[in-house]
Amino acid sequence: MRLYQGRRGRLRYQDAHMSQRFPPPGMAGQSRHALVARALLEQITADRYPVGTLLPTEAELCKLFGVSRTTQREAIRWLRDRGMVSTRAGVGTMVLAKQPGARYIHGIDSISDVFQYTKNSRNPVVLGAHERDVDAAEAELLRCAAGQRWLRIELTRTFLGDKTPILYSQVYVPHAYAGIAGLVPTRNGPIYSLLESEYGERVLGVEQEFKSVRIDAKAARSLQVKAGMPGLCVIRHYFGSGDRLLLVTVSLYRSDRYSYRMRLRFNPHTG
Repeated sequence: MRLYQGRRGRLRYQDAHMSQRFPPPGMAGQSRHALVARALLEQITADRYPVGTLLPTEAELCKLFGVSRTTQREAIRWLRDRGMVSTRAGVGTMVLAKQPGARYIHGIDSISDVFQYTKNSRNPVVLGAHERDVDAAEAELLRCAAGQRWLRIELTRTFLGDKTPILYSQVYVPHAYAGIAGLVPTRNGPIYSLLESEYGERVLGVEQEFKSVRIDAKAARSLQVKAGMPGLCVIRHYFGSGDRLLLVTVSLYRSDRYSYRMRLRFNPHTG
């Protein structure tokens, strides 16, 4: 099987078992990794790769579809996030289910869509920045060994025309990228963009976790609210190629200044 450019730039795939035009109905404009994932999903559903069997190796899939390792890995991640496969080092990728476990998908066209608020905010106000050997609690957050060297930046943001902070954030960057510390207060955009512009490290994925919290005394002073006031805590892990962790942010938002709204798309291909 191989993806290729057909007439009018349409992606197609073909192999000895099937020949089908990309994109299928409802998939126009999807990325290459989504198309590869869909092709694998169709083959799993058709029992070409039955439950309990292994998919071809990474190298074989890259050759089969004519795509890069990055595209292939994102396709496998798409299947894994839906409970269809699991991947184990030294074993491979095993098929767990014939159909995705989720029916609704939260789709974002680009990472920058997550940070629309930065367009209407001032440059960050840096409260402190220093390198440190992370302790056990931070190591769990950063998914690394205790004692590793990271840069930690504390900052706040305010909207244009309003001096009241909307967020207090702790930013963690691996020691190798500590040079961004002096640039953070000079740029209005999201911090991950500095990794791209200064180090050529492209962020390929973001993992987000949302929690309701009571704002502690330290953050309350920075946000100009009473300690114990409700707030929204958003933890984001930013990944580059090979699932390397490039950046972690822990942001507290005032409940009276910020809300998060998303639109869920119904995916008819998942039932």
